[in-house]
Amino acid sequence: MLFPHTETRRVALRPAGSEDAVAAYQILFRLGNAGLPVLDTFVKTFGEGLSACFLVHRKDTNEVVGLSTISPLTPAGHVRIEVHLAGADNQELSGDVHALTANFAFAMWRTRKVYLHRTSSDISAIGWGEAPAAVLRAEAVLPDHTYFHGRLWDVHIFAIHREDWNPHGVALLKQIV
Repeated sequence: MLFPHTETRRVALRPAGSEDAVAAYQILFRLGNAGLPVLDTFVKTFGEGLSACFLVHRKDTNEVVGLSTISPLTPAGHVRIEVHLAGADNQELSGDVHALTANFAFAMWRTRKVYLHRTSSDISAIGWGEAPAAVLRAEAVLPDHTYFHGRLWDVHIFAIHREDWNPHGVALLKQIV
């Protein structure tokens, strides 16, 4: 397993603390995140219930363009990661951010599975090219599970298993680091 690198040629993940709450809120607000509390409440509770929280910086401009989080490790060895990137031109960074966040989870804890929840069954938005076939497993679909922008959405649950990440995730990271 690789050391938990948090940088690639294009992106850096920097640990987010309470002083970063407003920047994180602005990213989520721009993305239209459902259920976002008022700013004061968000700032007071920022980072609670998370094992790790990162601001995503573009290396070429040092601009904060996203937020990446890891849930607490469950007794079964599972975590959930979330990646939020603002701006269409930053979607090209999605693969790097997902890979760095997943690798951090596997390197830091006795993580057995990393879960990703998506409102689409299309995993190409993760940005890993052909790698998802070797690394990501579809685990479940929760029909009409979330309400956003006036409609119900299915939630597709994908998992990265440690036994798949160790051989294939390392190769993926070597391509982007």
